[in-house]
Amino acid sequence: MGSDEDVTRPLVGQPRVWTANLVIAISVAIIGGSLQFGFQTGCMANTQDILNNTAFKGHVSDLEMSLMISGLPIGGLFGGLLAGLIADKIGRKKCMLLNNIPILLGTVLMSVGLNEHIFLIGRILTGFGCGIATGVAPMYISEISPVSIKGAVGVSHQFMITFGILLGFAMSVKQALNWFSNYWHVYFAFPALPAFYQLILLPLCPESPNWLYYNKEREDLARAALTKLRKSRSVADEEVDAMIRERTSASSESVMVSYKELFTNKTLRLTLVIGLALQAAQQLSGINAILNYGPDILKTAGMKDGDTATGLLGSINVLMTLISIPLMDKMGRRSLMLLGQLLMILSYIGLAIAQRIHDSNPTGASWTPYVSTTTIITFIIFFAIGPGSIPWLIVAEIFTAEARGKASSLCVGANWICNLLVVLTYDKLNKALQPNTFFLYMGIVTFFLIFTFFFVPETKKKQVEQINREIQEQAEKFPPIVF
Repeated sequence: MGSDEDVTRPLVGQPRVWTANLVIAISVAIIGGSLQFGFQTGCMANTQDILNNTAFKGHVSDLEMSLMISGLPIGGLFGGLLAGLIADKIGRKKCMLLNNIPILLGTVLMSVGLNEHIFLIGRILTGFGCGIATGVAPMYISEISPVSIKGAVGVSHQFMITFGILLGFAMSVKQALNWFSNYWHVYFAFPALPAFYQLILLPLCPESPNWLYYNKEREDLARAALTKLRKSRSVADEEVDAMIRERTSASSESVMVSYKELFTNKTLRLTLVIGLALQAAQQLSGINAILNYGPDILKTAGMKDGDTATGLLGSINVLMTLISIPLMDKMGRRSLMLLGQLLMILSYIGLAIAQRIHDSNPTGASWTPYVSTTTIITFIIFFAIGPGSIPWLIVAEIFTAEARGKASSLCVGANWICNLLVVLTYDKLNKALQPNTFFLYMGIVTFFLIFTFFFVPETKKKQVEQINREIQEQAEKFPPIVF
């Protein structure tokens, strides 16, 4: 096999790419992981009042409420940093299985809600589980998927996150929260359902063939896993043979990349910087501020029914992520990222101007709520087709199998750090800067637009060796002090 063969993409075309076993394995990973993360992200947007006034009888301070919201990214940071290390050590499948322990324990603590401190501990535990899930789920579904559907399967991770966010919104509107007095207990117990779905079906799914071959050096088990996934021994044999030829052409022996090499090898370092920057671009765009504080933003602009508008945002996020699936392999990852960032910048400008005009003339500028709603909707649309989906997909494509576990951990950790930073700072920034907050986020998105233009390669229909060669050529252009 030539050097343009990708260890994770051994075949360009094969029969029956969608098999029942593959569909089940993908669904188990994204429902038990991605959906879980999405629901936990969206579940606090409309529940802050009921937690303070009903659950904890008005004993929750602003700081404690902020910590409850921040508990998810606090736990997620540690889970994300450990995800790749654990997945490399014990395997993707076992890692996902064991990950349900902190998620279920956290779910029990949150749904029982004895007091605000127990709730916070539960929120941190579920965050830890979500951090591991966001590292392992996209890695697993990428490694079990044929090349012809890798783009679509990769976006399914983000799609299920957005669906989870919408589910969190829909189940927490005022009408639902007022359904009966103890509904909030049931609401926060919901994450147990996807956890049990994963616990029941994941044991029936195969382990990642890539992990079996590259990490455990078990060619026989990798072949068996692929046979189960493809429902074809001949296709499985071709994929395993491609892995063998790839390893032979690369080096005489397979050596897993160390953390030190990620920072000392010039090509790996720039590849890691690209992965980190893409994850930071996703979170520092301010998306979680809009999702968590969506009702408040729209109320500030003068819209009375913030809950309905927030539900609309969640629906658009899901729809546009779904629409982005076929676009990934048509327009390309880099092109969609640049387009999304450019139009997000324009949306922020419109939102900031509308809010400034409303603040200066609340009664005379009745049109500003509609402009604010429109610009937030356009922001969500272009986030979904660009920075929302693409970072998870590109991170799985730019690293070789030997580096993917450790590199993914660092990239996911960066995502959670930036998530936490936005959640902790938005409220204070908004009070200090008011509408100018969105100009600040606009500047951040502009910075990452420039970075994407100059450094992020197009990965559409390219093998990892070709991508690495392009990054290597790019790295050689800069002195060591830069990359």
